[in-house]
Amino acid sequence: MQNTHLRSYVKKHPDNKMAWYLLGKEYLNEGQEAKANYCFQQAGEVYEAFERSKAPADIWVDYQNKLVEAAEQKEKKRRMRKMWLTLLMLLMLAGLPPADAPGFARDAGDALAAALDSAEDEEAAAKDQDAAAALQASNTFTAAGFGGGSLGEGALASAMSDANEGVRTTAVLGMKASGDWMLWKRDMPVKYIVQTTGKGRLTAQSYDPKQCECEPPDVSNKIKQLAQAWTEKQESAAALSSAIASYHKKNGAWPKSLGNLTRPFPNNILGETMPGMSEMFPELLALNQNANASNPSGGKQGNGGDTDSRAGVFGDTLGGQPFLQERLRIVVDKKKHRLAVISGTTIIRNYEVGLGGERTPEGSFAISDKVVNPNGRSDGEFGTRGMQLSDTNYAIHGTNEPDSIGLDESLGCIRMSKGDVEELFALAPQGTPVQIGNDLLPEETLVPGDKERYRDTLVPKQNNPNKTYHWLN
Repeated sequence: MQNTHLRSYVKKHPDNKMAWYLLGKEYLNEGQEAKANYCFQQAGEVYEAFERSKAPADIWVDYQNKLVEAAEQKEKKRRMRKMWLTLLMLLMLAGLPPADAPGFARDAGDALAAALDSAEDEEAAAKDQDAAAALQASNTFTAAGFGGGSLGEGALASAMSDANEGVRTTAVLGMKASGDWMLWKRDMPVKYIVQTTGKGRLTAQSYDPKQCECEPPDVSNKIKQLAQAWTEKQESAAALSSAIASYHKKNGAWPKSLGNLTRPFPNNILGETMPGMSEMFPELLALNQNANASNPSGGKQGNGGDTDSRAGVFGDTLGGQPFLQERLRIVVDKKKHRLAVISGTTIIRNYEVGLGGERTPEGSFAISDKVVNPNGRSDGEFGTRGMQLSDTNYAIHGTNEPDSIGLDESLGCIRMSKGDVEELFALAPQGTPVQIGNDLLPEETLVPGDKERYRDTLVPKQNNPNKTYHWLN
């Protein structure tokens, strides 16, 4: 038998003196006396007993075979239990209310948890208890659509499959489903929490009374605060990742630092910077580079390969990567007077806007100039921010006529309120694609409160003193 099997066993069970003795015999047969003597020292009294005994050699060889075979069988059973646990939970989600609901098959749920506990032998349980003392509690988050027949089953299954000793709590936040869209909010409710204990026991709790037909416990204030911080971080990551993609498309090269994206006009790819962007930059750059290498023509960003790490910047996100991975884009719905910021099928913001009816063009554009105070002052007809569309005479801008929001009173441009246009200016990088059409968006607006707006440090010198804009306001 190869001693590699015994070495692996001894690493997992360093207190098994018989295993040390058998490994020493293997080394001795190979002529590695120094390693054999070390193993015999670890074996202690087992070595003394066997060396003085008259037992035939085939007895301890048979014991060695059974020792390694038992270890392999135990590992195989552990993998099978984890697979069946995930499968059974999915089956229960498909036909039963979530955990802790009246009428829920509690015996089945308890049996699943007990199966995990009983599978651990005394040695492993003691090891888990020691590790639990040193294990720092951690929290990870993800989000899923709820409504229209969806209960976030995929996100819950991912959270359960991903559970391990390094993840203590995973919260699944609920996005409202609206047709094919998922609606993102800063204060998304916690729908499920999946937890693992120091012993590896896994539990799932529903926090939606409509789903569990019960009165669930309150979500802790700590989880709520962490969840809101997580959503803000995902928005910041989406803006920065999109800015990196825009820079590469514009310059044919990748930015070397955050500073390459925050230069004065006209190289102000990003309008504002948020805390943590410098730390995010290397991982998001790698994600964009990997996505570009696997799909040079663009499109959906894939996973970033080696960037998936719980120790990384996105260790608080299920899977270790940003949740909003697809490049930001803007969609304008002329019929509903809405302008949305979107990543994939997730609507991050949905603002009410003023338009020009038939005078507002339809089609595909991109943000070219991003200008602070396009009239040279903050109270001009274009307000405090302007984003020109593909070097045309059309733009998304503020207005000194706030009562026109929701109406068709412009000459073709897209008017926004001061708070909305300033937030959009911060979120949407230069180069962001813009689609204008009809019946594209849901009616519901998605606008955070003034204190939760996405904006922080304005990049300096974003005015354009060399040009007077004459957009079709």
